[in-house]
Amino acid sequence: MKKYFKIIFEYLSIFLISFILIDFVTSNTFLNLKNKSCSHIEKFYIELKKNCVGKEKIRAYLPTINIYTDKDGLRITKNHKRSENKKVYIYGSSFIYGAGVEYEKSVVGVLESKHKNFEFYNFSMPYGSPTFHLYKLKQKIIKNEIQKKIILVLSLSDILNETSIWGDYDNEKPVLINDDIFIQNQSNEKFHKRNFKLSRSLILNLRNKLRSVKNEEKENKKKVRTTVQAGFTYMPLINLKNNYTDETFNLGKNKIKERINQMINLSKKYKIEFYLAIFPFADTLEYGQSYFDWEKYSKELCPRISCKFVNSFFDYKQYKNIDDSWYEKLFFVGDEHFTELGHLILAERFTSEIF
Repeated sequence: MKKYFKIIFEYLSIFLISFILIDFVTSNTFLNLKNKSCSHIEKFYIELKKNCVGKEKIRAYLPTINIYTDKDGLRITKNHKRSENKKVYIYGSSFIYGAGVEYEKSVVGVLESKHKNFEFYNFSMPYGSPTFHLYKLKQKIIKNEIQKKIILVLSLSDILNETSIWGDYDNEKPVLINDDIFIQNQSNEKFHKRNFKLSRSLILNLRNKLRSVKNEEKENKKKVRTTVQAGFTYMPLINLKNNYTDETFNLGKNKIKERINQMINLSKKYKIEFYLAIFPFADTLEYGQSYFDWEKYSKELCPRISCKFVNSFFDYKQYKNIDDSWYEKLFFVGDEHFTELGHLILAERFTSEIF
């Protein structure tokens, strides 16, 4: 009997030591994405690197994806060659950038495959908001690169981004409010995070699965995660006091309105079709808009004479009504970003109303 337990112990020890060694090696090679990032982060500014080939995992619950950028630092499909087709400029946050999905499966990638007579320029990126978008639009107009259509996709995260990420302009260039992103990027990961990525990933996924099973046992469905970005639509600001105050919330709304007005005026001047589009977060679909009507607010930013409003909330509400598993099919569970299906639904709405 003792011999039996000794053999088990020896094999278990060999397995654990081997796993730790494999974890250590893969964490510092294949799973080490810090030097593979396509984000160009300055002390008070951030954009994507130009002509970059990299990999990215911006959130714990999102998969690792490939990133390719062009000479302007815009995300593209691998080996994409720009054509002389009518240009469409799309501006948005990490949702429209395609966080967590390969570019071909993102909303812009789907549009690209469907509408070959247009050339799509995706200016979206994590932390993107109207202050950043206006700057990028002005850069193109200064170079006399005029487009056929502009699609500005407003995100529920934009109010927070306008008050905690982007400040004002310095010599026409937007500056970050502080250097937190720069410092975080420069700092070294803690030892256990740097060297045991495989273990942490397995534990994270196991914990997520156990939580899902627990929620299914309780409610027969997954509980929708609340977010600070969209929480203001269904709960009072005081519940989000570490992120919003009445003053900062109003500041964010006013900045968004001012930046969008400027983009609309530039579009009118150069006779460009301008579209303002919105989409829901999962928690807005689940918990509603009893404290702030995002759809109404966004529509008022888009005067009919110079702006066309595209509201995709109905599409996602309709899907939610017909499929009890809507949450995990449209969004990454544990995160707020779209899955491939979530992107496809938005692309179909854009196709029907814009193309």
